[in-house]
Amino acid sequence: MSESAVQKPAVIILDMAKGYGWAPGSYGYDMVARVRRLKDAAHAANVQVVHVHSMRRPTDNLGEGGGRMLPGSEALDVIPELQPIDQDIQIYKRYLSGFSHNDLDYTLRTMGVDCVIIAGASTDNTVLWTAADAFQYRYKVVVVDDCCLVHREAEPPGAHEGATRIIRSVLHSEVLPMDKVIATYLKPA
Repeated sequence: MSESAVQKPAVIILDMAKGYGWAPGSYGYDMVARVRRLKDAAHAANVQVVHVHSMRRPTDNLGEGGGRMLPGSEALDVIPELQPIDQDIQIYKRYLSGFSHNDLDYTLRTMGVDCVIIAGASTDNTVLWTAADAFQYRYKVVVVDDCCLVHREAEPPGAHEGATRIIRSVLHSEVLPMDKVIATYLKPA
């Protein structure tokens, strides 16, 4: 799908909930202001914003530290700087992809969305898997490069670049800086 063929984009913000450790001064926190700017640009352009993050259940095989995203906990709340407002939608995923065992695809299709603009964490995990599923579901995929990061300090160098290389070359999708995304897909209404 070419840029000119895109009729209706949506912005998907991944894994920006309290349970992921986002707090002033924490690793990667400087990205929050950029994601907020992207979210505000989407609102100004009347583009749907969808927050997607994990929700676990006590019956899941949670492993070490996996029990932090349980129903009823504050961990599921979107961080204050990105709180959903008015028309924003919040969807919980059950595994790595934003499309994993939920109604994200159905929700986007009922709104006529044909392009997903992806931001959030982690580039080599949730962003990559969400981009792959979106590509397979036949959406145009745009990843906002400076609004994504590998959300682990001790990650081997190059993890972000490796994931974006896969998104570009294997998924034939765009990885663009926020300013270009706003100018191309989020023009004010």
